[in-house]
Amino acid sequence: MNRDELHRIWKAEKSEKNLQTIPSSFYNDVARLLNECEASAPAAGQDLTQKALFQRELKILRRLSMEIAETRMKKILNASLCHQEIPAEGLSSEEEEFAKQVMLHVGGYCRFIEELTKDRDSSIEAAVAVKPAEPRREIVRFVSDFPAIIGVDLKTYGPFKAEDIATLPTENASALISQGVVRQIHFSEGMTPK
Repeated sequence: MNRDELHRIWKAEKSEKNLQTIPSSFYNDVARLLNECEASAPAAGQDLTQKALFQRELKILRRLSMEIAETRMKKILNASLCHQEIPAEGLSSEEEEFAKQVMLHVGGYCRFIEELTKDRDSSIEAAVAVKPAEPRREIVRFVSDFPAIIGVDLKTYGPFKAEDIATLPTENASALISQGVVRQIHFSEGMTPK
């Protein structure tokens, strides 16, 4: 992922009505690009104009990344509300899980509405019993600094410093583990035998 590719994806996503195809590792690639840009910041003694240009470029890359994520999230939500099939190919791994959860919740709520309007003699409490499932979570330790991420539950996690401990949704933790950014912590770690 480079700056031009990010801009191309942003432009396509903003100009087209349907979700555009992106790599399954898109958000991890974006995080890597932002980290590389931050790491290449001009040294303290360099020209102020150069530093200002760098800060402006980094701000633009962050804005493009956020707008891509928000636009894609809205498209997934709209497709779910219209009961349209959302093809898994072309989604990032995080979006694929998000789309599954949204479809599950929308379907549950639609069943609630059907029950509510179909049989007025039954109690509403029975229809309300449809409760969305909480995503499973993993405890992880960061081996290096890492920027904030948006989890599959749409909550923001981070930013993180090396050696930080965090509880993340399993899907996000798995992606970070496979990249070597975090290590999973098992409950037995750090416990001394009796």
